[in-house]
Order: sequence, then structure tokens, then C-alpha cells
Amino acid sequence: MPSELQFRHIPWGHPDAPARRGVRDYAHVPLRAVWGSGHTLFSNHRPDLTRSGAAESSLRLWAQAGVGPSDVDVAELYDAFTPLVLIQLEDYGFCGPGEGADLTRAGTLPVNTHGGHLSEGYVHGLNHLAEAVHQLRHECGDRQVAGAEVALSTGQPGYVMGSTSALVVKRAS
Repeated sequence: MPSELQFRHIPWGHPDAPARRGVRDYAHVPLRAVWGSGHTLFSNHRPDLTRSGAAESSLRLWAQAGVGPSDVDVAELYDAFTPLVLIQLEDYGFCGPGEGADLTRAGTLPVNTHGGHLSEGYVHGLNHLAEAVHQLRHECGDRQVAGAEVALSTGQPGYVMGSTSALVVKRAS
């Protein structure tokens, strides 16, 4: 992790970033929110800065959802700061500790297909959930992940604040 975050690693806040995509009239594909998981602000004080609250809450998330990291077709990960994506890839079990950068370079898991906070705008994770829904409804045009059936959408991963949240969303069969 760099010793200091540069300006390009911090997103600009823009409250209507998801809305700027344009509103379309779709016949909605039913989706099912499988499980949300989280910690509270009182669970901070982590001794290891290479792990987030997601490391513990992800175990409950996957158990309750009945799926695991290998079942996820697209991951929309909270990225208020660049390192949070790598930390979450590891803490949600997509790869081992220290392997997040290698997984990203491999390109085997589509992550933040809408560009994330750094490209689209900072809406505290709402844009990630909106993108997960669009991906599972197969409404994303050129950025569509072929056959997307399961998505992970995360909020603050419990790294800076201590609070964390995540949602597994599945395309209803």
C-alpha cells in the first residue's frame, strides 16, 4: 500500500452519479437479495491494518447466502480509496492475503464494472448496488458481464470507520 494516497486515489463526491446514466424503461427482471452482513461503528480498533471488518462478516455473509466467492459473477466493491478494493478481494475470500493485486491483474473477476467511485462518482456505495442490479438484469450494454447471475455489492468495508455492509444479490430463476 502506498505511504500516501494521491489525489487520483480519492473519488469526487457526486450525489447523482448513478442517475447520470439515464433512466430507461425496462421490463424488470426479478432479483432476490440474499443476505446483508455487517459490523457497527463500535467494532473498529483493528490491530491488523491489512484486514477489514469484511474478513469476519464475509464468513456469515457467504453462509447465509448459500454461495461463496467462486459463485460470484460480478463484484461491485466499495472503493472510496484505491487500496480498499484489494483488501476486500482478500477479505471476501476471492484470493488469499497479499494476492489482491495479482487477482486484479489476472482479470478473472469483473470488479466495479461501472467504474466505481473513482470514475463514476462517490455515492457511498449506492452506485455499486445500482450497478449490481443492472448487471443481473442484463441491462449494461457494452460493459455487461455475460450470464451474470450472482453479484456482491459492498458498502464501507469496515476499514476506516469500523462499520461494514455487504449484500449478495441473485438473479431469480
